[in-house]
Amino acid sequence: MRPMPEHAALQSHGHQGHLRKLTDLPQHSEVLTAASFGRGQGASTSSGGPFNILSIANAEKKAYLISTKSTVFAPEWFHQMEQTRLAGYSYVGHFTAEPEVLEMLALGTSAQGKHDRHAHDEDGRVKATLVSESAPLSWFQRVVGTCLEMGASDVHFEVRQETTTIRVRRDGVMRRVMTIPSHVAIDGLSASYTVLAEERSRSEVAFNIQAAQAAMIPLEFGRHKINLRYQSHPVVGGLDATLRILKVSVDASSALLNLHTLGYTQQQVELLELATGSANGGVFIAGVTGSGKTTTLNAMLRAIAKEGIRKVVSIEDPVEYVVPGVSHFSIQRQANNDVAKNPFLGAMLAFLRMDPDVGMIGEIRDAVSAQIAQAAIQTGHKIFSTVHATSALGVVARLNSQSIALPRDMMCGPEFISALVYQVLVPKNCPECRRPATEVMTPEDLAPYAQLFGLNLDHIYCASDEGCNSCRVNGLDYSGSIRAGVKGVKVGAEVIVPDETLLQLLGASKDIEARNHWRNQRTSRFDEPDTMGKEAWGHVLYDVSQGLVDPFYFQNIFGHPSLFKNAVTPTQPNHLH
Repeated sequence: MRPMPEHAALQSHGHQGHLRKLTDLPQHSEVLTAASFGRGQGASTSSGGPFNILSIANAEKKAYLISTKSTVFAPEWFHQMEQTRLAGYSYVGHFTAEPEVLEMLALGTSAQGKHDRHAHDEDGRVKATLVSESAPLSWFQRVVGTCLEMGASDVHFEVRQETTTIRVRRDGVMRRVMTIPSHVAIDGLSASYTVLAEERSRSEVAFNIQAAQAAMIPLEFGRHKINLRYQSHPVVGGLDATLRILKVSVDASSALLNLHTLGYTQQQVELLELATGSANGGVFIAGVTGSGKTTTLNAMLRAIAKEGIRKVVSIEDPVEYVVPGVSHFSIQRQANNDVAKNPFLGAMLAFLRMDPDVGMIGEIRDAVSAQIAQAAIQTGHKIFSTVHATSALGVVARLNSQSIALPRDMMCGPEFISALVYQVLVPKNCPECRRPATEVMTPEDLAPYAQLFGLNLDHIYCASDEGCNSCRVNGLDYSGSIRAGVKGVKVGAEVIVPDETLLQLLGASKDIEARNHWRNQRTSRFDEPDTMGKEAWGHVLYDVSQGLVDPFYFQNIFGHPSLFKNAVTPTQPNHLH
């Protein structure tokens, strides 16, 4: 009898295909190596390589066998299949995979806690051996590349004693990718910071786990170029390192980046275009860390530079996005207090001498940057910058604070402020699996949205707990998740072009009266797109009324609706909600 062809033999055993990258994997909740069944050498095989065979399983205990092509049908291959079955898993098929996929899978410890202590310790020793033989830089780049494919906006390394958890933020939500030995993570972070980071961007010459450090790390993945904004800080029991992923390449999606696509309403866009088009004054964007402030600024700069009639210069520490037509100064601020030797000050003074029309200062956070911004605005320049504040009107109080110390009477003059902006990023419901809120939330939880805000409850939708093939991403841990069915994020914002009365109130430090003055300009319902007189929560509330945002995420960002009871109708006409 002729032997069965290889492809036919594979299919007869349930071959599902070949995996070239980690994100090709089917959904799974745990990884099973030989050590998971109490065998000493993990997944070592007759072909000589570590972790050439393992299994993955989902929450229903349905398991796939994963192996390299060379180990299919080897004795260890059948043994792994049998051990998986004996452990109570239902074998449903197998994949072949690239060695890198198996290596990355084996580093994850999603099976941790499901087996006895001996198996866990043995598995950890095998993993440590595997990674100690890998180049730290290569390993680091593969991790970042995997997270990039997952659509992550940032990657978080949480180093704690012997183990490190790697998590990503995707669609505004944190999710776990893998857990690895801490020495692996530290070696990768150290090598990337010391070797790959741009020299001028590093806060210190070499990696130091005991110090807060910052840098920019450029990487390339095929045609895609990214910058990682690296920030680390020691914590109790270890280190936290956050890598913000900034896409440098100008592709079709980035070329289309504008205020509309970010989520600003038509009315808000028109206000910002009016503020941007004026010859001088400052546009200040506030928001918490990670709220997309710099992305919004660069969308504005992109529009200005595209016109080609104004000289545009940005001063950042360091530069995050490279915008065609903008002259970028990448500066590392000094940690010491020697103002005279601060390169940021030198760059700002050079900016004033270069005859620019428009300037972007990455962030106003100290007296030096504030004073130069003040000088630039008062000498007829247009300035854009970000400020850490909790509302648009709060920008004035922040700039007037002791550490920045811009005088209120100067800021609240007629020509200093062009626009005040505050924004948040909100996850959007997946349109494929969203569910009517009346089927998900209790009547008591939904009632405030009708009673306080006058929303039609039949138009409100929630993200599904499970998600679907359209919004779930292979390789991310969704175990224990609720409202996982989200796809993409959008801006929720308040945009204020101050009138004379508002400036007078802010200048007199009457911030509460200024807020009420702004709120009293509202003439529309919360289920209408007009955002005049509405704070950022009012914009997001409109998105809730349109089924775009889950009330769960509204409350996660702003708090329970009852908190806004007094804000809804302080002195509003009776017909409004």
